[in-house]
Amino acid sequence: TTSGTSKRFSSKLSHWATGLVSINRKDLFDTYDFGVPMSDGAEKEDVLMLYNERKAMPNERSLSRAAEYDGDIPHTTAKEATENCDSMSVVFIKNPDSKKIGQCVALVGGQYQGYHVQRWQRLIGEGPKGKTDRSAPLRVTSRMTNGAGYDEFLLPKKELVEKHQGIMKTYFTYLTKIREDLDAILKKIAVNNSVVVMTVNKGQSDLLMNFACSARARGFSLDNVLVFPTDIFSKDLAEGLGLATFYSHELMEHVPERDSKRYGDGTFGAIMLAKVICVHLVNDLGYDLLFQDVDISWYKNPFDFFHSAENSGFDMYFQDDGNRQQRFAPYSANSGFYFVRSNDRSKVLFRSMMYAGDLIFAARSHQQVLIQLLSEHNSLSGLRVKVLSRDDSEFPSGYHYNMRKDYMKQMVRGDKTPYMFHMCWTLNRDDKVAYMKQMGMWYLKDNCVGRKAASLGDINTACCSAEPIIECAYKDKASIIPCKDSSQKDKGSPSFW
Repeated sequence: TTSGTSKRFSSKLSHWATGLVSINRKDLFDTYDFGVPMSDGAEKEDVLMLYNERKAMPNERSLSRAAEYDGDIPHTTAKEATENCDSMSVVFIKNPDSKKIGQCVALVGGQYQGYHVQRWQRLIGEGPKGKTDRSAPLRVTSRMTNGAGYDEFLLPKKELVEKHQGIMKTYFTYLTKIREDLDAILKKIAVNNSVVVMTVNKGQSDLLMNFACSARARGFSLDNVLVFPTDIFSKDLAEGLGLATFYSHELMEHVPERDSKRYGDGTFGAIMLAKVICVHLVNDLGYDLLFQDVDISWYKNPFDFFHSAENSGFDMYFQDDGNRQQRFAPYSANSGFYFVRSNDRSKVLFRSMMYAGDLIFAARSHQQVLIQLLSEHNSLSGLRVKVLSRDDSEFPSGYHYNMRKDYMKQMVRGDKTPYMFHMCWTLNRDDKVAYMKQMGMWYLKDNCVGRKAASLGDINTACCSAEPIIECAYKDKASIIPCKDSSQKDKGSPSFW
């Protein structure tokens, strides 16, 4: 690297920028775990490191001179680049839609320190009626406005605000009694101060039953599983399976019994708030927890991962959703499988989630709202959040099932044995069941689906199969047996086998 005799930054800039170096992006991520999943191509791309002051530059004199003076931008390792950084501000930058918009980035020195990014865009119209127009002036917009100008951030209407206010009124009315009763249960079942938290309504009760059947068939103890049923039907089934339950009619009466017809409908949104309530209550009582949806199969005990010494550095661990939509940036955290350590930082986060129920109803998903708050609390309180990258093999999901045929083939061959599998990324319950059956994840006998607990007798004996119940549905979806004669799910998709 060669350097000139003139300062790289003029006196009008040197009050906040005195030099810069480049660092390989993968090297930086390997050196500092930012918690966000690393995007593709990191080995071939560099990061710019700006130095506000000379004393922050590397010790090696030729490198620091090259950073400060004109010439090629010097390249170095993440360790050397940061050896004198007493603090480091990290900004993740990517044009959300490079085909439609040209993006500029303004770094404004000399101002009162900011911890958020203002987004400006050339738009006409507002919200869902917005449209990108290059002849329009730049104006402040939501960070969830896409390249076409459509704002994916849905503001809650009056009826949703009032619905949430009613739930919160009930919550605070019964809170003392709820906490006392819940803590009494948690003290009995917690193992190493940790519990598994699940919630379920009647419409998805067969998925809960299958989880219990499959887990026990594979030798896992469910003694520290706590189910928050939203109706009596689900409560009786969970208890019939030998699972601990906590049921509050007052808190859960807003949740319909029926299954959601599709991802993101009104029933789905109501169930999402139920998920927030149960996590908040357990977390606030001081217990570490693994929250998981009911469409999950265990292959290894997840607590072995989260309780290990090498994975003790974060407050929260999330499965990677795999979806890289703008509304899920920067974490793409899956809200259907995550581990939380109870501490002051995580408690503040989930109290904030409780108070954001109107946003959850508007978005019809708590995932979007949760990720927004993860970003805020990571900045505000230093909440340590880790997303387990979709490129790792330990915690696969519906993303892998639908998008990573190579991974699914490895799993079918037995080359990969993950901790669990989360059958998300499906349109509805019927797809989940079909996919789980042909992957050998289904252990619930058909004659038990939709029946009341009282009609089943000993549910574990009557309903749980000792071996997986394997059925083919689609030839183009992953399966542990050849399904070449089955129908095709996705038009134009080749057979898995």
